[in-house]
Amino acid sequence: MQVKRSVKYFSWLMLLLFIMNLIFFSYGRQLLEPVSSKAIADEIIEIESGSSLEKVTNQLDEKGLIKDPLAFKVYLRIRGLATKIQAGYYKLSSNMSAIEIADKLVKGKAATYKVTLPEGITIEELGDLLAQRGLNKERFLSLAKDKEFNLFSTPSTVKYNLEGFLFPETYQIPYGADEEEIIDIMLAEFKRRVKALEEEIEKSEYSLYEIITIASLIQAEAQIEDEAPIIASVIYNRLNRGMKLQLDATVQYSLPERKSRLLYSDLKVDSEYNTYQNSGLPPGPINNPGIDMIKAALNPETTDYLYYVVTEKGRHTFTKSYQEHLEVQRGLK
Repeated sequence: MQVKRSVKYFSWLMLLLFIMNLIFFSYGRQLLEPVSSKAIADEIIEIESGSSLEKVTNQLDEKGLIKDPLAFKVYLRIRGLATKIQAGYYKLSSNMSAIEIADKLVKGKAATYKVTLPEGITIEELGDLLAQRGLNKERFLSLAKDKEFNLFSTPSTVKYNLEGFLFPETYQIPYGADEEEIIDIMLAEFKRRVKALEEEIEKSEYSLYEIITIASLIQAEAQIEDEAPIIASVIYNRLNRGMKLQLDATVQYSLPERKSRLLYSDLKVDSEYNTYQNSGLPPGPINNPGIDMIKAALNPETTDYLYYVVTEKGRHTFTKSYQEHLEVQRGLK
């Protein structure tokens, strides 16, 4: 009789403990749920190197990202994750659960922001773009002017050493990356994209630096992509004949500020980039060209064209002689 009673008491005790654990577990899960079920603007949180669990928890609590600081700390300690939080910038939201937040912090899923470089962007335009993201434009320009790129040596007369080599692409930039780190990301992308063209570059009579310079000229002149190889042919034809390139884009690059319309007096600006005054290629690229323009520089059309003029909707009419060129111009008036 006594044994049956003991078994009965034990069964009730186990049931009570089960119910209590169930209640505790359910309540604990609620404390780890998102603060809000609605999508709210992301918060960028910086976790400094060496931050304690207490400091991290306080940061999250102050930003309203977790329901209960104690539950968050207990969860990480039970899972053995309290010392595994990684330093960095994180994009978090109050519609994330504490478990999801902990997972990001432990796996080091650092936050990034998007920066898009359009084809043909110049170093100075890129400086303005980065300044909008809170970066230091002057430091960026200083680095772009003086930083060496290990693929080649740049002429001393160039405006910016890195003009032409910050590859136009959409980048995911880690929060906290400084100006030099961003430059390195873009240079690495240039190397990666040009690597596939190594064989063609080696076959060319022009160096990689000259090819990118020519590609930048094509980028500035070709408003319609399918005309790029034809414009490339004009550039090479004039170079082979010892003719000045006489490209308006090089004059624009020479001026302190871009003009909507060049004057004849602008064509006389004293600059090594001015291809109306100087023979051959300018000292370096005048923008950062896209991959299609680099390919056009490597694979120009075979033509006898020496001149072109914009006729309609960005398209050009190409001619073989100066007389033909003048006739086209007269027809546009």
